[in-house]
Amino acid sequence: MKKFIAILTIIICATLAAHCADLTIKSDKQTFRTNENKGKFEGNVQVQIDDIHVKSPYAEATVDPNKGQLDEATFFNKPYAYQIKSGKKSELKSNILKVSLLNKVITASGDAQTIITTLKKPTVIITSDEQEYNTKTNIMTATGGTIINYDDIKSYSDKAIAKVNSNSDLERMELIGNAKITQGTNTLMADKFVYTTANELAISEGNAYTDLTSEKGDRIQVWSNYQQYDKKNNIIMASGNVRVHYKDYIASGPKATVLPDKKTKQLNQVVFTGRSKIIEQARSIEADKITMFMDPKDFYAEGNVYTSIRNIKDINEKGK
Repeated sequence: MKKFIAILTIIICATLAAHCADLTIKSDKQTFRTNENKGKFEGNVQVQIDDIHVKSPYAEATVDPNKGQLDEATFFNKPYAYQIKSGKKSELKSNILKVSLLNKVITASGDAQTIITTLKKPTVIITSDEQEYNTKTNIMTATGGTIINYDDIKSYSDKAIAKVNSNSDLERMELIGNAKITQGTNTLMADKFVYTTANELAISEGNAYTDLTSEKGDRIQVWSNYQQYDKKNNIIMASGNVRVHYKDYIASGPKATVLPDKKTKQLNQVVFTGRSKIIEQARSIEADKITMFMDPKDFYAEGNVYTSIRNIKDINEKGK
């Protein structure tokens, strides 16, 4: 789970963004129609906007009649754009690529894919139906079947939004709609996933689900309406219809906090607050507070404790 956060700090490099000043256009053929405020470029089209390079078989450009400036350039037939900056190469491929020079927005439509390469090795691959890079707001938005690959981490969502600061450092990352993150045997799912770097908090909102496997191979599953992961302290806080499964324990309650062992730093304790319930085989215990331990496996119930044990005879008969 900690390793997943690394993808959020690297994904912002995908932005092929720059404060454009210089523009050069090369092609086999160029046609300008002043009455339409439009230019056409055919054959080996190559455009350079500061450190951004775009290549395409065909492109069209429009001029803002009021300002007399090149407004938007549209590249067709699977254009290719790239930028080399700070030792990283960012590549963008799509069916159509639009560059708004006045608004400083780059939009890739149709099978859009961004690849970040560091030391000649792809480190991040972002695939979606459409990707937009806004250099004024420093926001990257990917929509439609968004898949992000980083090393052994993979995320899926309907939409992804990354907000960066003026130094190109990540401030906020969102995965929206059917968000799912996998790393090995670990899985996180929610309607919406948000990560902010200032406090290093990862928040899962709506149908939140966390499935983690410990170093010993033990599995803990947490369902709730809302979950918050504190990366600094390795703590998970869940609220709203919380349910936790661990081996033969099934525990539920309004709120729960999953805490690490002080020595190993591995998640090892679940504290339920509010009227909660834990089921272990034939026993069912309700209490105002329940503390569950994974290693050694045990639990404690406090406050108005009520225990119910199912009829052993009935259990045996059902098992026949």
